[in-house]
Amino acid sequence: MKQILFTFLVFLFALTVFASEKELKTVPKNKTAKVLKSVAFATIRSTLLVTYGEGEEKESAYTPCSENFPNMPGDFPCNYLDYEGTTLEVAPSSGVHEGEATEASDPEDVYPGGKVMIKLIKQKSPNLNGKVVLLGEGEDQLKLFYGPKGQISHYIFRQSLVIFKWDTSIAIPSLVGLLFVNVNRDYFPEEVKEYSF
Repeated sequence: MKQILFTFLVFLFALTVFASEKELKTVPKNKTAKVLKSVAFATIRSTLLVTYGEGEEKESAYTPCSENFPNMPGDFPCNYLDYEGTTLEVAPSSGVHEGEATEASDPEDVYPGGKVMIKLIKQKSPNLNGKVVLLGEGEDQLKLFYGPKGQISHYIFRQSLVIFKWDTSIAIPSLVGLLFVNVNRDYFPEEVKEYSF
């Protein structure tokens, strides 16, 4: 009897551990249209069809995502979740306090992920009416699109589109989920996966 009870408890514990691990869930084909409509996919697609040119090049910090995030296509830097005015806000966790000299500090302590070149595009994205940032060049480029209030709406890396779902009903918007959409050359969806925080 004790062995059966022990086996049952081990089974429950294993089930709880596996259930608590978050993973990407494939959205069934029959629900894809509804899920994409909920994030205004037509508007998102319209931002991808435009060629973005002129912009201001800047050096910016790169902060990788924490373990709370799934693996992000193109190594998306999580300090780009929010865009404030003309500056991408970066809050690296370092021991440097305001007013302290950093000349002798190791740059890795101040900017844990290093620095990257970005391009702040002058034109706003169509329909979304938000800012656009290009990170990298060529086929490894990430195109980041922001909503009018500064939170990232989506980004594309090669044929992988990542859509950010925000809870905007609270004073400080909170990220509640991600959609990973594999798109074809015309940016129509082929496969959708969902991740919830």
